[in-house]
Amino acid sequence: MAIHNPNDNSTYVVKYMNLMGRAGIIRAILHLAGATYTNEFIQLESVKDNRGAYPFGHVPVLVETRADGTTFELGEALAIEHYVAEKFGLLGSTPQEAALRKSVGFNIYLELYHHCFASSTPIKDAIADPTSEFMTNALPQFLQCHEKWLRNNGNNGYYFGDSISYPDLVLLNWVRLLTVLGLQIDENSPIKKLENTIKALPEWKGRYDDFSPVSMIDTGKEA
Repeated sequence: MAIHNPNDNSTYVVKYMNLMGRAGIIRAILHLAGATYTNEFIQLESVKDNRGAYPFGHVPVLVETRADGTTFELGEALAIEHYVAEKFGLLGSTPQEAALRKSVGFNIYLELYHHCFASSTPIKDAIADPTSEFMTNALPQFLQCHEKWLRNNGNNGYYFGDSISYPDLVLLNWVRLLTVLGLQIDENSPIKKLENTIKALPEWKGRYDDFSPVSMIDTGKEA
């Protein structure tokens, strides 16, 4: 199933900082689906001063306004990702398909988050050190696992079937981040195949570079 817009006349506001960061996948899904959305840029200091204004005291937050004027507010980046992924057709068409796609996305996140954001060794230093635990153990295991998933789908640039799904965007986001930090992915790797396949999607409308996880947002553009 390709990404699609249900055309239910909902509009969206993404509340987050003026960079992609943890809202990057959310914004990418909305953009690729052709959804109508705007950004409300939030300063971290304002969050600290008014945590009660947000469902869990932090951002990102998604606010959906439905055609009848009612609103739906959702916090937590992963929950928002899953919601918009399901709404725009990126989680398959059955509970089992959705569970599989979420499981791959969760694994990518869980395997990489600690090394990138919670380790005592900065990830850039770990990547630069070929003897680091990340480069000798964690990364090879991660690559072996996810290259197997991609090969099992025919090494066609997608995790499932022949069209984009949620875990494709999750992997792409993390690969782009690690590449900025100095990691080089083998050009023959199925992971590189996925990156190039998703990059070539016409739904980016020439704005692929705008959705790098480290990109600041041009306030003159929709995203």
